[in-house]
Amino acid sequence: MTPEILDQITEMVGIVPPEEYLSLLQDYPEVLQSVNRAIDDSESEGTVADVELIRNPLCILEINREARVDSVLEPDGTEFYWPEQLMIIGETGAGDYYCIDVDQQVTGVMQFDHHSVGFEVIADSLNEFVEMLEDTFSGEWSEEDETDE
Repeated sequence: MTPEILDQITEMVGIVPPEEYLSLLQDYPEVLQSVNRAIDDSESEGTVADVELIRNPLCILEINREARVDSVLEPDGTEFYWPEQLMIIGETGAGDYYCIDVDQQVTGVMQFDHHSVGFEVIADSLNEFVEMLEDTFSGEWSEEDETDE
């Protein structure tokens, strides 16, 4: 990540992103760089590095800017503005975001659901999130995995 982009992200979220996340971007898992997201394994939907765990720092900056431009309506009709300390690190491809709390008040990786306008911790750490993505996109994940826990 260039110093200029890191400075812009830091200004946007109010603090330098955690070292664990910056290290992950520098040592990005090879499998996630190349595994395709499309069911037919074509390149039509890009790679996991393009969407679920964005590798390109400029794209990370842009998606965080987009989330902070406008408010969205919560189910009760009140306006919701993206919290400054939550940094988007990827998206589901269906309108939801994956994010981390740069203040580290909430650990792990959260998923923002745009329908309920709510957050849920889906992985207790970045490493667990990476493992989840590797399992999901390498075909090793199944619904049984969720029910076994």
